[in-house]
Amino acid sequence: MPDFLKIFFILVGIILLIRVKVALSLTLLISAGVLGFLFGLTPAGVGRSILKALLDPENLKLVASLQLILLFSAIMKEDGAMTRAISALRQIFRDARVTVAIIPAIIGLVPIMGGAMLSAPLVSEAADELKLSPERRTFLNFWFRHVWEYTLPTFPTLFLTASIVGLSIPEISLVNLPFTAAALTIGILFGFRGVKTSSRLYSHLTLKDAAGSSFRFAGNLLPFFLVILFTLYFKIHLAYSLALVTVGTLLFYRFPFSLLKELAAKHLSFELALLIWVIMIFKEVLIASGAMDSVTKELAAMGMPPVLLVVLLPSLIAFITGYPTAFVGLSFPVLLPFIQASPLGLYYVMLATGSGLSAHLLSPVHACLVMTLQYYQARTDKVYRLLFAPVALLFLTGVLVMLIAFWVKG
Repeated sequence: MPDFLKIFFILVGIILLIRVKVALSLTLLISAGVLGFLFGLTPAGVGRSILKALLDPENLKLVASLQLILLFSAIMKEDGAMTRAISALRQIFRDARVTVAIIPAIIGLVPIMGGAMLSAPLVSEAADELKLSPERRTFLNFWFRHVWEYTLPTFPTLFLTASIVGLSIPEISLVNLPFTAAALTIGILFGFRGVKTSSRLYSHLTLKDAAGSSFRFAGNLLPFFLVILFTLYFKIHLAYSLALVTVGTLLFYRFPFSLLKELAAKHLSFELALLIWVIMIFKEVLIASGAMDSVTKELAAMGMPPVLLVVLLPSLIAFITGYPTAFVGLSFPVLLPFIQASPLGLYYVMLATGSGLSAHLLSPVHACLVMTLQYYQARTDKVYRLLFAPVALLFLTGVLVMLIAFWVKG
């Protein structure tokens, strides 16, 4: 059996298991075992992959980061800082829907692993007024977290693409701009469809009032911003930044140890830790199997039209790995001859990026999606039903831009 058919079989299996509501952790664990079997890994090889995933220092720090985010958020909520911050933001924007969208979009400006978990408790606080379902909260937090990934040069996807294909970052950012515009529009239209805000009356917003509310918002969320500052500017790992700020917050608010124990018991999540480890096991088995390298070579050798390969290769790799850097690193070297030989090379890059990131949004091993699902205790099948149409429209945005480019340059 060709390797791409093996991967297709695994993808169908994942989708079916999700469809029949098998737990995502069990789904991915089964898929990892089937993947190892189909690609000839020995039991010892699979065991080494599992051990590597469990003991890898980066994976351990990721799990620690997520648990610290849960505890840190619970502390901020317990003290009332979150409520005060959201209230201040509401005074500025006057519409809870704007507040719910803007929080993950702001935190999404920085590419921090686990950033979706930073915004999740804030979105939850802001969404209470709108009485949104867990699935709608998941969609909004997840979607608006990713609206900048197509165009901002701080994201690895963009500068890695530029370095491989030999184009400048501004060129790629500009051609990808329709994706960000479409993502923002789609998020608003689909995320808030049928959602009404309160008819609360407000006085006229003066510049002084806006400045005061902004100050209160930033002041109450100062610990969150310190985490981002330490991680991005001082290059401290997120786990250590969170640990430092959490300890500082506990000392500042003088939390009694009994209350800390109660919050830890209530909010720390073994299920989330297990899920993250299972994702890492799946990825380690995938790497050890050499499956994606083999599939990439097979698809490239099939002689399919360049446009089809540009769509299929990045999306397949992005969906199965859950990492945008993986689809860029594995697919763009293969696509490079088509990109360099065509006057539409820049638009091939745009379409490949859009295809990969669209599939990435639907990947069952996408860490942001998995973490947000777990945080809100949302049903996976219902969230996917919310995601399918927006992702399809996002992909079609790329197709439309490509068709326009063919028409103008053809």
